[in-house]
Amino acid sequence: MAAPILLVEDNPDDVLFLERALRGGDIAVPLRVVTDGASALDYLAGRGDYSDRVAHPLPALMLLDLKMPRVSGFEVLAWLRGQSQLRRLPVVVLTSSTQDDDIGRAYDLGANSYVVKPSGLKQTAAVAQQLVSYWLALNQRPTLG
Repeated sequence: MAAPILLVEDNPDDVLFLERALRGGDIAVPLRVVTDGASALDYLAGRGDYSDRVAHPLPALMLLDLKMPRVSGFEVLAWLRGQSQLRRLPVVVLTSSTQDDDIGRAYDLGANSYVVKPSGLKQTAAVAQQLVSYWLALNQRPTLG
């Protein structure tokens, strides 16, 4: 089985759009979803409910929202880039913010890409296809863990 995409997103509508876009585009990559930054940290660290790496393997790509409860996407990025085994995980910030400060801060903290969330299923499908095509098919990446 291919390594999954980890989607860190607190908006259930955005999760549903991305799930539908991946299924509709015949993208055969497993999607794991966590709904806040604290759960993302637990998933990536293999803690608590995510301690079974067979059931919760390290992702090949993380799609990360910035504005979330408990732990923000910025905090997830800062933590991730400080972890020797995980710091090379490709992270695409997928957020609604178009603020220059947010864009700059995300890149400063180690984001590999910054994408503003599209509106609607058709646009989401196009973005999902491009992200998967580039980050999982074309881009060369190191093995994690």
